[in-house]
Amino acid sequence: MSMKMKLKIIIPVNTTEFTEQISKSVNRFRSDKVTIDLEHIDHGTPFIQSRVDLTINAPYVLDKVIQAEQDGYQGVFVTDMDMCGVEAARQAVKIPVVGGFRPNFFTAMLLSQKVSILTVRDVVDLQNEHVRAFGVTENLASILPLDKCVNELKAPSPDAEEIILTELFELACRAIEQDGAGSIMFGCTGFTSFSAPLSELLTAKYKQNVPVIDPNCCAMGYLIMLVENGLSQSGLSYPYQSKIAYS
Repeated sequence: MSMKMKLKIIIPVNTTEFTEQISKSVNRFRSDKVTIDLEHIDHGTPFIQSRVDLTINAPYVLDKVIQAEQDGYQGVFVTDMDMCGVEAARQAVKIPVVGGFRPNFFTAMLLSQKVSILTVRDVVDLQNEHVRAFGVTENLASILPLDKCVNELKAPSPDAEEIILTELFELACRAIEQDGAGSIMFGCTGFTSFSAPLSELLTAKYKQNVPVIDPNCCAMGYLIMLVENGLSQSGLSYPYQSKIAYS
């Protein structure tokens, strides 16, 4: 890596309750050459689990992304699988902006023929929209929800974490055996500590490597790759449009 890199993670919810666990989950990328700062939005809802939450929070995400570019950040990760404000933000700045869904699904596609998404409740239809929008329908094995909301993923106790892991393992086995999944990704970036232990359980059961994608690390790795290669979203697909014109 030839240059110092300054990256921003925007947490698209109006709470600090996810900040520490998300920051900890991406520590492996921090070095004397890579700075990663986190910031949450100051208005809106405290979690995203519906189209209503996405719509309410998106304008505040947009403002934070624009400010990040003005502050000299070279790339932004909006830590949300449903990409709150991401598509609009890509048109408002020239630095790369990524959400969670595409980096995770595209990485899983590199590793297997079929991908299953393990997610929280009430978002299956919403996430099916992403699958169709990004043209990966034939690579999807299934979308399977836990009977849990996003709030239940906030820094769970060891006992709660063990229960969640057990439920994820059961869903993942169903995805593999019934739906033909070869890899697993999460439909929520709140699953910050489950990828490695779930992969270990599945690999032991099936006696073959079963990749489980870490939602935040995968997206951060993708963003770093874009910045290192001088890449950003296409101005042909996302023509630059200054928000100042609408202020």
